[in-house]
Amino acid sequence: MPVIPRIRHIEFLSKPPENPDSGGGDMRVDLEDGSASSFAALTPSHVGHRMNEAGQDFSYGAPALFVKRLDQEGLAKAVEAMAADMSGFWLRYYNSKRDDKKKAKGRKK
Repeated sequence: MPVIPRIRHIEFLSKPPENPDSGGGDMRVDLEDGSASSFAALTPSHVGHRMNEAGQDFSYGAPALFVKRLDQEGLAKAVEAMAADMSGFWLRYYNSKRDDKKKAKGRKK
């Protein structure tokens, strides 16, 4: 029987956006087993806005959770779904603290 991670706490690491329908922010999810995951939570319109600002037709980067609204209720539902899917695979996959990540080394010439 799969073990579903139990969520202890969800919080924004930065100030939540003024408009929960369009924005983004870093969040942290603490699990009852003591592990934690930190990742970006974004609305789809925020990604489009960023691409327009940068003059690009694409976007990529660190893992992100996409939600319709950046409010506590929407985030809680999304994180619960992440915990339930494949016994918490996505929370383990996203399980990294942004400060602790080592910078990737570029290709040597």
